[in-house]
Amino acid sequence: MQSKYLFDLQLLETFWISSTRTEMDLCAHGKVRVTIGSHTFINKHATISATALLLLRSLERNHTKEAPLGEHLLPCCGHFLIYTETMEEVIISGCCSGDNWDILHQQNAVLLRMEDGFETIVSFSAYKQTVLHFVDAVEAFYKNSPKKVIPEDEFDRVGYLRFWEEWRLHRAKWSLDF
Repeated sequence: MQSKYLFDLQLLETFWISSTRTEMDLCAHGKVRVTIGSHTFINKHATISATALLLLRSLERNHTKEAPLGEHLLPCCGHFLIYTETMEEVIISGCCSGDNWDILHQQNAVLLRMEDGFETIVSFSAYKQTVLHFVDAVEAFYKNSPKKVIPEDEFDRVGYLRFWEEWRLHRAKWSLDF
């Protein structure tokens, strides 16, 4: 079954993990409604900062089980940021829970395939607009929150700083003028 031109990400709620001081929690979380064609689902506790970076990557690359951009597009956890000088990008890791769908680029369109096989095709322009609005909403949440305390541990600090460097590099490639 195939539907055409429907993809939406709604950030319904944003939050920091309540058991952590907000300036110490480096991962933004949120409640997200995803619409792919006629399918809609809500993830009540996604790590939206990880989702945003993975979706930025998806503007240029496919995401499939065989060649994933990350463990899940909407991961429950994404707090473990791994980066070394030999890596091209940060690895975002966490627990094994989250939501996924395939993203396949096709000329000027993007095919989105749910795990149950349902597919929809979205113009690349519409896909990009949806992704960038989501990414910008997550970044606004960071900007309106207490300033983050950069980790002292070298491994954690490098992972976190590289995460934001990669975010800015990807975001700078795309504009919202359509």
